[in-house]
Amino acid sequence: MKKSLIALLLSLTMMLGAFPVLGEPAAPSDPALATVNGVDILKSEVDRMIPVFINNQYIADETDYATVLDALIQRNILQKKAADLGFDQFSQEELDAFEKEATAQWDSAMNSYADYYQSEDTEEAREAALKQAEDMFLAEGMSKEILAGNLRESAVMDRLAQYLTGDYQPSEEEVQGVFSQYGAIYQETYQNDIAQYEYMTRFAGQTSWYTPEGYRCMIHILLSADEALLKEFQSLNARFEEQKGEAEAEAIEGGEAEPDSDAFPQPPVTQEMLDAARQAVLDSRKVDIDLINERLGRGESFMDLIREYGTDPGMKDEAALAEGYPVHIQSVVYEPAFVAAAFSEKMKQPGDVSDPVVGSRGIHILMYLRDLPSGLIMTDAIRQEIEDYLISTRMNEAFSTAYAQWLAQEQVTYHQDEIDKAVAEASKNAVSPEEEPLEAVTDDKTDN
Repeated sequence: MKKSLIALLLSLTMMLGAFPVLGEPAAPSDPALATVNGVDILKSEVDRMIPVFINNQYIADETDYATVLDALIQRNILQKKAADLGFDQFSQEELDAFEKEATAQWDSAMNSYADYYQSEDTEEAREAALKQAEDMFLAEGMSKEILAGNLRESAVMDRLAQYLTGDYQPSEEEVQGVFSQYGAIYQETYQNDIAQYEYMTRFAGQTSWYTPEGYRCMIHILLSADEALLKEFQSLNARFEEQKGEAEAEAIEGGEAEPDSDAFPQPPVTQEMLDAARQAVLDSRKVDIDLINERLGRGESFMDLIREYGTDPGMKDEAALAEGYPVHIQSVVYEPAFVAAAFSEKMKQPGDVSDPVVGSRGIHILMYLRDLPSGLIMTDAIRQEIEDYLISTRMNEAFSTAYAQWLAQEQVTYHQDEIDKAVAEASKNAVSPEEEPLEAVTDDKTDN
């Protein structure tokens, strides 16, 4: 879903708020690139904002004068229109609220900076850290006054947005239409690709309106194990899996892999060796495992036993404990032993408990908590996301129509010769990757 145009302009307006248009006569070294209702927008103003636009990824490089210049023109016209409509007028109570919020934001930022950089736990060190924070923020062009100005600008734009969209609220039909349209895309993408689904939702942080079938929610007791025994099992397991991979490769190629002449030969790991190492890890916590099983047999709560014995930080979170970990038989975000335990013969229905299994962090005992509902499910969060999208879309449409009308009412002149000169100068000063020193290119690549 695309970002709202008016929201983009709002953020730019707030960034630009600290740099008012002065409207002074242009010096030969600082020509006007455009004139709006008789007020010049100078090259220096655009130059000052180009790094901000690059850092916020609104433009690709310092030659994009057109985008930044248009944003400055739009800012001027928006401010003029808001002033014509009286949206920039606030009561003393509202102005006091802006000042109070700005002070709270400023103090929070100062204290966060000082908390991180304070050298020692003394009053003098605290004062020094706060002074350092203030100097840093002021050097970056930020102050309480600018924060208060940004809050006022935000309120002005909120009023303008309300003026453009009125009391529009998405209808149920509109919400369901978007849900069906985008839900079908989610379903097509993920229903037969569990690895992609888990990568995008667990690692990339994306949301999905569709949940593939077959997920079970698990909670577990993670018991720490003897470090030496666990390390030995992990080493044998890694070699065993490597052997399996080599055997499969040889079977596909129809020959034998050439030995590594620089490596010392290692004896093959047998299944019996691996089973013995696994059992040794389990035996290291046999007393506790037997006691846990005994207490479960007496009807004690599995969740209470997690709190008493478990070492998984995720199970310390009460919300995660209540929801459980969603595990699919094709899951790639959990260890194979964990997945195998979740779908073992003992795990037939919610409430079942697995045999203990050995993983890379210790011994797992899983409980089948529930089945995760699958398919397209409209949640409150998804509904809010769709409504925000529809409001944003309506705002974009209203803004585009209104701005075109407002622009036609203003006197805007582009000084194209000066714009072309500025772009040419920026292009000349820009260093392409081919022109960078070899060591600079090398350093950049090795950072990853």
